Amino acid sequence: MPAQLVTVPSVELIHTGTWDISTGQWTVTTETLESAVAAHIAGVVRRPVLKLGHDDPRFDGQPAVGYLDNLRVTADGQTLIGDYVGVPQWLADVLASAYPTRSVEGVHDVVAVDGTRYPFVLTATALLGVTDPGISTLADIPAYFGVAAKAVAVTVTATETPATAMAVALASARRARRARGK
Repeated sequence: MPAQLVTVPSVELIHTGTWDISTGQWTVTTETLESAVAAHIAGVVRRPVLKLGHDDPRFDGQPAVGYLDNLRVTADGQTLIGDYVGVPQWLADVLASAYPTRSVEGVHDVVAVDGTRYPFVLTATALLGVTDPGISTLADIPAYFGVAAKAVAVTVTATETPATAMAVALASARRARRARGK
Protein backbone atom coordinates (compact mmCIF):
# COMPACT_ATOMS: atom_id res chain seq x y z
CA MET A 1 0.00 0.00 0.00
CA PRO A 2 1.43 3.42 -0.92
CA ALA A 3 2.32 5.73 1.96
CA GLN A 4 -0.09 8.61 2.47
CA LEU A 5 1.78 11.82 3.25
CA VAL A 6 0.16 15.17 4.00
CA THR A 7 1.10 18.81 4.49
CA VAL A 8 -0.05 20.79 7.52
CA PRO A 9 0.28 24.44 6.46
CA SER A 10 1.09 27.60 8.39
CA VAL A 11 2.19 26.27 11.78
CA GLU A 12 3.58 28.84 14.24
CA LEU A 13 7.15 27.89 15.14
CA ILE A 14 8.77 30.82 17.00
CA HIS A 15 7.57 34.12 18.49
CA THR A 16 9.78 37.06 19.32
CA GLY A 17 10.44 37.61 23.01
CA THR A 18 12.66 36.32 25.79
CA TRP A 19 12.06 32.70 26.70
CA ASP A 20 13.30 30.36 29.41
CA ILE A 21 14.16 27.22 27.45
CA SER A 22 15.96 24.01 28.39
CA THR A 23 19.37 25.47 27.53
CA GLY A 24 18.83 28.78 29.35
CA GLN A 25 17.32 32.11 28.41
CA TRP A 26 16.81 32.80 24.69
CA THR A 27 15.96 36.20 23.27
CA VAL A 28 14.27 35.95 19.88
CA THR A 29 14.25 39.06 17.71
CA THR A 30 12.91 39.81 14.26
CA GLU A 31 16.53 39.36 13.08
CA THR A 32 16.48 35.82 14.55
CA LEU A 33 13.36 34.95 12.54
CA GLU A 34 14.62 36.56 9.34
CA SER A 35 17.92 34.72 9.70
CA ALA A 36 16.10 31.37 9.93
CA VAL A 37 14.22 32.14 6.72
CA ALA A 38 17.30 33.38 4.84
CA ALA A 39 19.36 30.34 5.86
CA HIS A 40 16.51 28.04 4.82
CA ILE A 41 16.20 29.69 1.40
CA ALA A 42 19.99 29.57 0.94
CA GLY A 43 20.09 25.87 1.85
CA VAL A 44 22.80 26.41 4.48
CA VAL A 45 21.79 23.16 6.18
CA ARG A 46 19.38 20.47 5.13
CA ARG A 47 15.68 21.16 5.48
CA PRO A 48 14.67 21.20 9.13
CA VAL A 49 13.27 17.83 10.11
CA LEU A 50 10.07 17.21 12.02
CA LYS A 51 10.51 14.68 14.79
CA LEU A 52 8.81 13.21 17.82
CA GLY A 53 10.24 14.96 20.88
CA HIS A 54 13.75 16.31 21.40
CA ASP A 55 17.01 14.39 20.97
CA ASP A 56 17.72 11.72 23.51
CA PRO A 57 21.11 9.96 23.31
CA ARG A 58 19.39 6.67 24.13
CA PHE A 59 17.50 6.77 20.82
CA ASP A 60 20.00 7.57 18.07
CA GLY A 61 18.72 7.17 14.53
CA GLN A 62 15.07 7.99 15.12
CA PRO A 63 13.24 8.56 11.87
CA ALA A 64 12.04 11.98 10.82
CA VAL A 65 8.26 12.23 10.50
CA GLY A 66 8.35 14.99 7.91
CA TYR A 67 10.19 18.24 7.42
CA LEU A 68 9.58 21.98 7.46
CA ASP A 69 9.29 24.00 4.31
CA ASN A 70 8.03 27.39 3.17
CA LEU A 71 9.47 29.17 6.22
CA ARG A 72 8.29 32.76 6.45
CA VAL A 73 7.88 35.59 8.91
CA THR A 74 4.45 37.10 9.53
CA ALA A 75 3.77 40.62 8.24
CA ASP A 76 4.25 42.10 11.72
CA GLY A 77 7.70 40.45 11.97
CA GLN A 78 6.86 38.71 15.25
CA THR A 79 6.30 35.06 14.29
CA LEU A 80 8.11 32.44 12.21
CA ILE A 81 5.71 30.07 10.51
CA GLY A 82 6.24 27.10 8.24
CA ASP A 83 4.55 24.08 6.73
CA TYR A 84 4.91 20.53 8.02
CA VAL A 85 5.52 18.55 4.80
CA GLY A 86 5.65 14.80 4.22
CA VAL A 87 3.81 13.97 7.44
CA PRO A 88 2.43 10.42 7.55
CA GLN A 89 -1.37 10.46 7.46
CA TRP A 90 -1.59 8.41 10.68
CA LEU A 91 0.38 11.13 12.51
CA ALA A 92 -1.62 13.97 10.97
CA ASP A 93 -4.79 12.22 12.16
CA VAL A 94 -3.67 12.43 15.82
CA LEU A 95 -1.46 15.52 15.67
CA ALA A 96 -3.97 17.88 17.27
CA SER A 97 -4.49 15.75 20.36
CA ALA A 98 -1.24 13.77 20.64
CA TYR A 99 1.22 16.55 19.67
CA PRO A 100 -0.55 19.92 19.98
CA THR A 101 2.64 21.87 20.74
CA ARG A 102 6.15 22.01 19.39
CA SER A 103 9.67 23.20 20.14
CA VAL A 104 12.35 24.26 17.69
CA GLU A 105 15.99 23.30 17.56
CA GLY A 106 18.68 25.33 15.87
CA VAL A 107 22.22 26.60 15.87
CA HIS A 108 23.53 30.12 16.39
CA ASP A 109 26.19 32.12 14.57
CA VAL A 110 26.54 29.94 11.51
CA VAL A 111 28.96 31.02 8.78
CA ALA A 112 28.12 29.50 5.39
CA VAL A 113 30.81 28.40 2.94
CA ASP A 114 30.30 31.65 1.00
CA GLY A 115 31.06 33.64 4.16
CA THR A 116 27.48 34.72 4.87
CA ARG A 117 26.75 34.87 8.60
CA TYR A 118 23.42 33.64 9.94
CA PRO A 119 22.64 34.53 13.58
CA PHE A 120 20.19 31.60 13.78
CA VAL A 121 19.56 28.52 11.62
CA LEU A 122 16.57 26.28 12.26
CA THR A 123 17.56 22.59 12.18
CA ALA A 124 14.49 20.75 13.51
CA THR A 125 11.11 21.01 15.13
CA ALA A 126 10.20 18.55 17.86
CA LEU A 127 6.55 17.65 18.24
CA LEU A 128 5.57 17.75 21.90
CA GLY A 129 2.80 15.91 23.66
CA VAL A 130 2.94 16.08 27.47
CA THR A 131 6.00 18.34 27.65
CA ASP A 132 5.39 22.10 27.67
CA PRO A 133 7.35 24.08 25.07
CA GLY A 134 9.78 26.83 26.03
CA ILE A 135 7.86 29.34 23.91
CA SER A 136 4.49 29.29 25.60
CA THR A 137 2.60 31.68 23.32
CA LEU A 138 2.46 29.51 20.19
CA ALA A 139 -1.01 28.56 19.06
CA ASP A 140 -1.76 24.87 19.34
CA ILE A 141 -2.28 22.99 16.11
CA PRO A 142 -5.48 24.49 14.61
CA ALA A 143 -7.53 21.30 14.82
CA TYR A 144 -6.93 21.27 18.58
CA PHE A 145 -9.37 24.18 18.73
CA GLY A 146 -11.87 22.46 16.45
CA VAL A 147 -10.62 24.22 13.33
CA ALA A 148 -9.62 21.73 10.68
CA ALA A 149 -6.13 22.31 9.32
CA LYS A 150 -6.01 22.12 5.56
CA ALA A 151 -4.11 18.99 4.58
CA VAL A 152 -2.72 18.21 1.16
CA ALA A 153 -2.55 14.49 0.44
CA VAL A 154 0.37 13.05 -1.51
CA THR A 155 0.42 9.46 -2.67
CA VAL A 156 3.84 7.89 -2.91
CA THR A 157 3.77 5.29 -5.64
CA ALA A 158 5.10 1.84 -4.90
CA THR A 159 8.65 1.17 -6.06
CA GLU A 160 11.22 -1.42 -5.07
CA THR A 161 11.27 -0.52 -1.37
CA PRO A 162 9.59 1.99 0.95
CA ALA A 163 12.94 3.79 1.32
CA THR A 164 13.21 4.14 -2.46
CA ALA A 165 9.64 5.43 -2.65
CA MET A 166 10.40 8.05 -0.01
CA ALA A 167 13.59 9.10 -1.81
CA VAL A 168 11.65 9.51 -5.06
CA ALA A 169 8.96 11.58 -3.32
CA LEU A 170 11.55 13.80 -1.62
CA ALA A 171 13.47 14.30 -4.86
CA SER A 172 10.23 15.25 -6.61
CA ALA A 173 9.35 17.72 -3.86
CA ARG A 174 12.87 19.18 -4.00
CA ARG A 175 12.59 19.67 -7.76
CA ALA A 176 9.18 21.33 -7.32
CA ARG A 177 10.57 23.62 -4.62
CA ARG A 178 13.51 24.65 -6.82
CA ALA A 179 11.13 25.25 -9.72
CA ARG A 180 9.17 27.64 -7.50
CA GLY A 181 12.44 29.45 -6.80
CA LYS A 182 12.63 28.60 -3.09
